[in-house]
Amino acid sequence: MDTLKKAGAMLAHLDLFHQMLDLRGLLQLAAHMEERGDRVTLISGETITLIGAEMLSDAGVTTGKGARIEAATAYRVLQGLKGHDAPEYAVTREELGALNARAVSELEGGDALRAFADTLARIGAAGAAAAPAPTPAAETPAERPGRGRRAAETEGNPSEQPAA
Repeated sequence: MDTLKKAGAMLAHLDLFHQMLDLRGLLQLAAHMEERGDRVTLISGETITLIGAEMLSDAGVTTGKGARIEAATAYRVLQGLKGHDAPEYAVTREELGALNARAVSELEGGDALRAFADTLARIGAAGAAAAPAPTPAAETPAERPGRGRRAAETEGNPSEQPAA
């Protein structure tokens, strides 16, 4: 199975990948809150407001490690995790971690991850079948034993003795 076909087989799992990426964003937001010392974050569809020693409100947050969390994405994910509609969600970093842990647990037991594992197994089996079989040692031509430089020099004139 060539690389393009393998990549194509992964297309069926894009929703899983996006869900995992979005959950990772919430973990990154929680870590950013901890770095800043923020206690609570308010997330609406338009803004993320970090509340701690300093208050920061923007359409997205860029963490110290360069990850970008957009308000609209964080809002949508929280809406699904909390299971109810609200104009904005207030969450602590501990709650973000707990919500993420629950979501990961649900993913691990879900059909989407099982289907992904099946695809990986299928790709792995196809790749193993396409790989050339290793050549047995009996069919490999034996290497000629190496000769040292001195041996080569004395072969030309066997009566000469090398100087000690």
